[in-house]
Parts: sequence; C-alpha cells; structure tokens
Amino acid sequence: MPKVNRLEVDKKDFLVVKDTRTLDVTKVIAPHELQIGLEGYKRASLRIEGDEHITGRLTIEDGCKGALRLFDGTSAIKAGVGTLVTTSSDGSATVALDTSYIASQQAGVVTAPGGGLSSVADPNGLLSLSVDPTFLQSKILAGAGISVSNNNGQLTISNTRPSVVAGSGLSSNLAGGNLTFNLDIVAGAGIQVNTNGSGKLEISSQVTGESTFQNDIVVSLSNGKTFGRYVSGDTIPATGKTAAEVLALATVEPINPTVGLTSSTTIAFNQTAISNVLNFSHTINSLNATVSTAVLQWRRGNSGSWTTLSSGISSSGNFTHTLTDTAFNGATFNYRYVVTDSVGATATAILDITPAGYIAPTISLSVVGASLNPIETNLKRERGNVSSNLSGTITRNSPMVGLVSYVLQYSTDGNTWVDINQAPVSIGPGTSSVTQINHNNLDLKTSASILYRVRVIDTYQQHLSAYGITGGLTTVSFLNLIFFGSVAQAPANSNAVRALSSKIFTDGSNPFSISTGTVNKVFSFAVPASTNIVNVIDVDALNANITTSYVKSTFNVLDFGGTAVSYDIYTMTNAEPYSPNTHNHQVTRS
Repeated sequence: MPKVNRLEVDKKDFLVVKDTRTLDVTKVIAPHELQIGLEGYKRASLRIEGDEHITGRLTIEDGCKGALRLFDGTSAIKAGVGTLVTTSSDGSATVALDTSYIASQQAGVVTAPGGGLSSVADPNGLLSLSVDPTFLQSKILAGAGISVSNNNGQLTISNTRPSVVAGSGLSSNLAGGNLTFNLDIVAGAGIQVNTNGSGKLEISSQVTGESTFQNDIVVSLSNGKTFGRYVSGDTIPATGKTAAEVLALATVEPINPTVGLTSSTTIAFNQTAISNVLNFSHTINSLNATVSTAVLQWRRGNSGSWTTLSSGISSSGNFTHTLTDTAFNGATFNYRYVVTDSVGATATAILDITPAGYIAPTISLSVVGASLNPIETNLKRERGNVSSNLSGTITRNSPMVGLVSYVLQYSTDGNTWVDINQAPVSIGPGTSSVTQINHNNLDLKTSASILYRVRVIDTYQQHLSAYGITGGLTTVSFLNLIFFGSVAQAPANSNAVRALSSKIFTDGSNPFSISTGTVNKVFSFAVPASTNIVNVIDVDALNANITTSYVKSTFNVLDFGGTAVSYDIYTMTNAEPYSPNTHNHQVTRS
C-alpha cells in the first residue's frame, strides 16, 4: 500500500485499495469508527461473508446471527472432559455438564494423593477431600504445658500447666487459652465503675433518679413571710414532685396575658350592612410560656352562646366582622378576645359596639299673622285675628330612616288636634320643607288661643305602626284691646272707640297713661266690661284723684273678627284744653 499523508486520511470517509496492475479493488478501509444503524431508529443489519479481518474492538449490540467457526470449518467452541457442546439451528452454542460421564465416575474411587488427605465421592457425583486428623496429630509436637488430643476428628490444643490463683482484690478468667486478671472493685451507692478501651478504670457518680416528695407541704411562716408565692396557711401540692419542681412551683406562677380589643367602628340606626373592624393584641407574661389559644368571639344583645370569629395566635391583628342585619335592630354587638398561654394563664378583653339610637326628626314651624296692627305680633294678636300663614322645615336626624309624610294640625285647648291638610303631604326621604299654607278658620275667631304643630311619619314610625312624631308646637294668643286717647268729642259707638289713638292688650301696662295734649278737651278710655277701674290720677296736677271726673257708659265694641264685646267707656270733658302743658291721666285697673 503506498504511503499516504495522515492529514489526508483524517479527512476521508473510506480508503479504497486497488491492485496497481489490474485496478481491482482489493480492500476498502474505514479509517474512522464505523457504526451500522442509528440509535432509536429501525434496526439495521450487517451481513459478512468470506474471510474478514477486524483490527481493534468490535462491539455488537442487540445480538448477532451465525456460528463462530475456525478456518477449517469446525466450531470454535470445543467440549472438555465432562462437558458437552450443542450447536442450534441459529448458530448459537450451548455448553453443559456431561451427566453420563459424572455417573460413570460415581462407581469408582478417586484416590487421594496422600500426605494426610482422604477422599469420598458422594451420591451426587461430588468429590469431598478431607484432612486425616491422625496424620495431623502425628505432625504436631506439643510443647511444655501443652497437650494435643483428637476428638472425633477435631484436634484440641490445651494448656496443661498448674492453675494460677488470683490474690486478694483480683479475679482471673481463662478463656480461649488467654488468662485474664481483673481488679475486684465493688461500686458503692451512687458510684459507677467502668473499664475503658485502654484498660483503665473509670469511676463516676451514678444518679439513677431524684427523690420526690411523698406528701404536700403546708406553709407555716410568721411575721408575714412567704415561700415564693405561697403565704402562711397555703398548701403546696408537692406530692410526686422533686425539690427542683417544688421550687419552680413556688417561685414561678402563671401571669395572665395582657390583652387588648378595640374598634373605631360606629353603626348608624337602622344600618343593615354591618362591617365592624376589630383590632386585637396580646402579650404573654408567664415566664418561658407561649400562647396556647387566642380566640375572638361574638354574640348579640348580651345573651346567648359565643360564636368564634377567629382563632389565630398572632400577637396582634385585625378582623372585619361583616353581616346583613335586620331593619331597626338596636341590639348591642358583644365581642370578647380570650387568650390562654401554655401554663394555663388566661385573660379576656371585652368590647361592645352599640348601634346609634333613633333620633326623631327636628320640626320647625313658622306661624305668621296675615295682617297685624302695630301692637300685635305673630304670636299675640287681637281676638278674632286668626288668619295665619304656616310653613316650616323637617330635618332628618337618623340617616338610615327616611321621611315619608307630614300633616299640619291645630288645637284650641291643647288636647284635641285637628288635621289642617285634607291628606298627608308626601316628603323625603331626606330633610324636607313644609309648604306654606294660609290657615284662616273663622270658626276659631272667638278662641283665646290656637296651637299649631306638625305630625311627621318616617320609616321607623311606619315600622312601629305608630301615630308619628309631632313637633314645631306654636301657640298664638288672642286678647281684647284697651282703647284710649284725647278726642274732639266723646265716642258713642264701636267705630269711634276703635278710632281712639292708643291701644294696649288687656294684659298690657297697668297703669296706663292718657296724654291729654293741648288741643282737645275730651279724654276717653274703653275697657272690656269685666275690667274694674281702681282710680285715675292726674300726675301733672299734684297727683289729683280725678276718677269721678270720668263718666262711664257701656255699649258693644266689635273685635277684629267682628264679634261684639261689651265695653265700659269712660269719658272726661274739660271746659278748655290743658294749656300750656299736657297733662297725663294715669289709669289703674284691677
């Protein structure tokens, strides 16, 4: 084969070798690893015929087919003594024991080669060789203090020297031909003796358990002394406890946790969407204790069983309690937070959230006289002046309670109320106005007073099937008048009396004064007939009593409503007007 460059060979898949003369291909060389088939793909096959030469390692996976033979055509696998080789149709060879050969050997005797060996063939054809103990015994020379004996084929070598006696504090043991001496050390109470690996003795205290108290302990101390948390007269439950446990019991006691439960939530009256935010916290105070349970619970109206809302053991947190409440439910929400530590100390925080109570609407009512004279007011008028303009405002004070309607009412005695409206006026749900109306019931013109109010219905009053809320109470009083003044001539009828220049209510100033002026010489005053005149004094004439100078006459005077009222008219007539100064006649009545 001609020389080729190695670098060129590395780049070739195959090298083809030909006869230089005939150009016949003599061989094909794969200079690199040659793999037949792909892993995970369908199985490939390689068929080899003729004589092949393989250099290096040949790896065959998943088996091969055909017989392995020598160049002369015979099988490459040959049978030895006592074995058989069988070739199957697929070319595979099977090697097995030749049982007929083994059987032929069972009848004969296999002769041991000597030298203290003996042989026996068992029924299964197996050959057993063993050492002849007599032969071995003859070959072992026992030294001083040693004996060799044959016991059923087992050789025993033993010590024949006299026994060694252990002295005081020692003990001896002969085992396996070894003589061992031990110190006789007896461990006392609470002491343990051991031999470590180096043969040294280790002596240590041995605590097998502490003593416990057999009975409880009654504390008896004087002068206010205490044993830990126990005072004189207490009984310490010491039975079954060690001294350390009793000391711990006396000096360490469960201390109740510090717990807190708060909320900034408020609930309006008739609020049905409940969302109470609860803030809780706790601190464990017992020594070395941990929180065992922490339970947040609730109930309603200070009665019934408690329902658990949360059982988390975090040292602080919050919980929002939500529910849909029934309408107009004012029962208190009761909450408690119960914390217990690992040694049994416990504490409870209590919190109540009470819905706001019902606040009735605020009612304001305005009563204004339709026509007033100078001395009249809206609430104090001459009898018969009953025409009033009514208006007002109804303010809702409970946000969750809607206003529904109102009715204006009046009364002349404060007991019997009469609706002014023909039907309730619809309003609401929020703050509403009372529409102005005029009330002028002439049947009431002789009344001494008229009372007004507003009756309001809201959703809560409907829920209660109640009469409603009344408010805005306003009273208008009606009185007769006293007429007086200086005139050109004495009044002789109702119109003349009403035309007198001055007027006061019958509950007005007492005494009242008539200013005479310097023009007229007739002076009159008119009072309801039931009025008693005590005297008339001229304060500008050295307080002269001029009562008899006023002459009385009686006739009816119409009031504002046109009702005739009996009046006494008193008149004084001078020859000349007062001059140069005005006089004041002071009239006193009872």
